[in-house]
Amino acid sequence: MGWVAANLLIGGKHPVLMGNDNFTAAPSGTFVTKDGYINIAANKQEQWEDLCDIVGVPELKEDSRFKERDTRKANRKLLTPLIEEKLKEKETKYWADALNEKGIPSGEILSLDEALHQPQVEHRKALTEIDTPNVGKIRVFNMTAKFDKTDGDVNLPPPTLSEHTTEVLKKLGYNDEEIKEFRTNGII
Repeated sequence: MGWVAANLLIGGKHPVLMGNDNFTAAPSGTFVTKDGYINIAANKQEQWEDLCDIVGVPELKEDSRFKERDTRKANRKLLTPLIEEKLKEKETKYWADALNEKGIPSGEILSLDEALHQPQVEHRKALTEIDTPNVGKIRVFNMTAKFDKTDGDVNLPPPTLSEHTTEVLKKLGYNDEEIKEFRTNGII
């Protein structure tokens, strides 16, 4: 929310709903490809011009509606379908590789399943398997922040219902007899 908040705090401009578009530039946002979606951030003029060449629409560089950054932003609803028409001709990976190679930030938009199976997820040990008493083994998110002096791993299952009630009540000063009475009376 950096740009959106700064625009409000400094410029007094309230954000408007734009879906997956980025209000700071165009083309910048999510686009449809032959086999999925790609996020592209052609924020600089040279990135825009390179994108036109790579995608195969060099004529758009001279189109008065898209020639300058501000006119592209104002006409993004006209621009997006023209770019997507070409992007739909090839797979996302092709476009991401070609655009990134030319210095245009872009990346494939992954499904959650695809994202959870990325090599970096395994390398960072972002998922872990724990054994739970009533369910068995389950996969859960591990700590993704890594620290020098502590492992920060998730190695215990979530507590079962009421698992720590006695322990907590004792720390609060209740004795065994009072806790037994709470159970008898249905308080816990």
